Amino acid sequence: MKNLITAAAISSLCFAHCALSADYQDLDKFYAGAGFSHNRIDLSSVGSRDGKANGFQVFGGYDYDQRNGIDIAFEAGFIQSGEFFDGSSEDADGIWGAAVIKKDLPEIKDKLSGIARLGYGLGGDDGLLMGFGAQYQLNPKAFLRLEYVNKDLTQSYQVNAVYHF
Repeated sequence: MKNLITAAAISSLCFAHCALSADYQDLDKFYAGAGFSHNRIDLSSVGSRDGKANGFQVFGGYDYDQRNGIDIAFEAGFIQSGEFFDGSSEDADGIWGAAVIKKDLPEIKDKLSGIARLGYGLGGDDGLLMGFGAQYQLNPKAFLRLEYVNKDLTQSYQVNAVYHF
């Protein structure tokens, strides 16, 4: 619960800057998302067994302008990884922030986009995070994402729903 409150506070501060500098017309650049993840922790380097767990994440984002056909956004959120080992408290819950780029792929499908992210996470798996995936437009305001995110010790396969305001 403490991490969730911290994530909400940091997200609010990050997006408050965007809101204060934005006109009312820019409010449609904000979006929110949530989804499920299948997480794997790699502990073989320290002599322990690998673990797997299912979890969820929530996040918010702000789209900046498009440059050279690439959309640039900032996202911040909270991930709850679940417990990696039966009966233990090993998890990688935490907050994160990331720059996200999106490139439409009309040559493949007009509603399909490729996405990549680079950011930093705090909490159970501190450090640099990076990922890639695909986004499919369900309607003008709703999107479905499939992503792979790699952190220091954990890897996360994610399915997220995103809604633009």
